[in-house]
Amino acid sequence: MLYCRFSCHSQFIRLIAVFCLCFRNYTKKKMNTLFIIIILIRITFQMIALESDAKIDLPKMDCPATLMFEQIAFLQDMNVELPCRCKPDGTTSVIWYYKRHLNSKHITLFKDSVKDKVIVDSARDKDQNDLYARFDVIDLDLTIVGAHPDDSGIYICGSKTGEFYYGYELDIQRSTDARVIFSDKDEQPLPDINTDGFQAYTSFGQWSKCDRCGVRGEQRKLGLCTARSPYMNPRFQIKGDDVSCGSDAVPERFKPLIANRPAEIFFRSCEVACAENKPGMLGKVVNAANNLSAYLKKRFGFLPTHKLPTQKYVSTLGGKVTFTCPGSKPDDAVAWDKDDERLYHSEYLIGTSKYMNLFIDHGNNLHIKFAQFTDKGLYTCWLNGKQISSIKLTVSKEPPKRRKLTDADTLFAAKVLGFCFLVCTVLFFIIFFIKCCCYYCKCCPKFSPENEV
Repeated sequence: MLYCRFSCHSQFIRLIAVFCLCFRNYTKKKMNTLFIIIILIRITFQMIALESDAKIDLPKMDCPATLMFEQIAFLQDMNVELPCRCKPDGTTSVIWYYKRHLNSKHITLFKDSVKDKVIVDSARDKDQNDLYARFDVIDLDLTIVGAHPDDSGIYICGSKTGEFYYGYELDIQRSTDARVIFSDKDEQPLPDINTDGFQAYTSFGQWSKCDRCGVRGEQRKLGLCTARSPYMNPRFQIKGDDVSCGSDAVPERFKPLIANRPAEIFFRSCEVACAENKPGMLGKVVNAANNLSAYLKKRFGFLPTHKLPTQKYVSTLGGKVTFTCPGSKPDDAVAWDKDDERLYHSEYLIGTSKYMNLFIDHGNNLHIKFAQFTDKGLYTCWLNGKQISSIKLTVSKEPPKRRKLTDADTLFAAKVLGFCFLVCTVLFFIIFFIKCCCYYCKCCPKFSPENEV
């Protein structure tokens, strides 16, 4: 600190000396006043830079002295980003360690380079191809795309030498078993569980934006199972006393109480205007013009309208189709329309009916299990109350394909048939050899030549 002040003062003295020298030259040679102004501006900016450099950078957050785990929870199919906090300044590479539980023996390692992104010791219940596709380290932070319940566990950011910087306990709650609540049907959330020293409840987030404008839309908020107790493990309580129901911090004696408590998804109807009303006298004129323009477009259709970017997609009859709204995230308000039909979550959300060929999952993706000719049409995507894009689906019959000898299915069938032929040939020669031995060597009296005579 003293050295910084001394260096700043020394540079300030140099700047003052330069200014004095310029001023002396001005008195002797009558320098231009503009040059003096430029020198003063330069001195001012350099002094501001020196003061900013002399400031001491304060830590962004308080890091625990011992390794603790920040407990976080998400719903299935959401994207998760785990920042590597509390790392030393100048850190250029990290390694992420994964364990299913704190006392698990199997460890999975993720490195922060695309070339070095390898799995050193993968857990038995994880597929390496799935890890390569969904896990990545970007700017020292771990990113999980489309999180699964099997991704729950302990994540630690550390170095190659075994130093641990920060830890997380991630709990991914299933969306397939989630309880869907519709406010229009007068459904209510699950009641809280209160016992001696333990409480379990559903922690709801904020309502999303209305997914449509100008027509009836829907709002959604997600609720995760949360537990609270004074007997929680303190290593998982960096940010408060509440933890997710799937956390290892919950004592074993309380886990049977919340074993069957699912996450909850709450829906309600909403309706908002596409253009916000502007205040003031001028705002009233603008609002009236917008309303008149919308009425004329809807009534007569002779005014120019904004055309959405449309993609063309061709699917074969009986094929599987999945549409994703461009630029959307799992926690955004997304809605889908087919031509003039509104695909509301109350009717097309996955799980609302026993059999659904057309449905919307909890990640706001539109699915068609088996494409039929009746599924063709124009599918429009709404994102946070605005129409973003459209997809024109065409269903056609798949033309017959002629198999080639180089096809993978043909080679597999040839290998299977060849192996079966080889096994049958070997069995035939073994049986024939045994019969010959019994016939000529008199090993078996039943097949000997004397019995035949």
